[in-house]
Amino acid sequence: MIIYMHPSQDSFNGSVYEAFTKGLKGTVTTHSPGIENFNPNLTIEEYNASVQGTYASDLAEAHEDLKQADHIVFMFPLWWGSFPAAGKGFIDRVFSYGVAYELEGEEPVPLLKGKKASLVFTTGAPPDVFHKQGLYKNVVNGIDDHLLAFCGLKLYGVLHFGDVQQISDEKREVMLDDAERFATALSEEDDS
Repeated sequence: MIIYMHPSQDSFNGSVYEAFTKGLKGTVTTHSPGIENFNPNLTIEEYNASVQGTYASDLAEAHEDLKQADHIVFMFPLWWGSFPAAGKGFIDRVFSYGVAYELEGEEPVPLLKGKKASLVFTTGAPPDVFHKQGLYKNVVNGIDDHLLAFCGLKLYGVLHFGDVQQISDEKREVMLDDAERFATALSEEDDS
């Protein structure tokens, strides 16, 4: 399952998605909340209903895809230190109580154990600056600690492309080749 969070396919992230899916074996389900007509707003009424095991009807397909997926790929541009709003809203609504986690008191009970997750993301910051300032570690560890591990997902792979707004077309082509190879490696690992 791929959660593609950029609001346009006509972007470098869209090209990364195309290259990535080209490298995959078999079929893959993709949810694109920024492109699809997906309501990203989790209301208090919806949250309270989820605690009681009742979910909005527009979540049924995504819930089933999440339950069936062996590997979930979060594909996103890093905006303001996080996922784009529609992607964050997708996570808020789809990674629901009773689907992705439960609580025993205040302790999380992960419901997605045995599944893998990978991150494929872009930044405007060059990779060396992004790493040197500790931002890479903050982003990846933050997602791993506060989303993936909380729900029982094991972080398997991370692919970061930096400086995407200023680099040459030749360097972008190398990145797209890397995205395809990364996907092929994930597919081969998932098959073993």
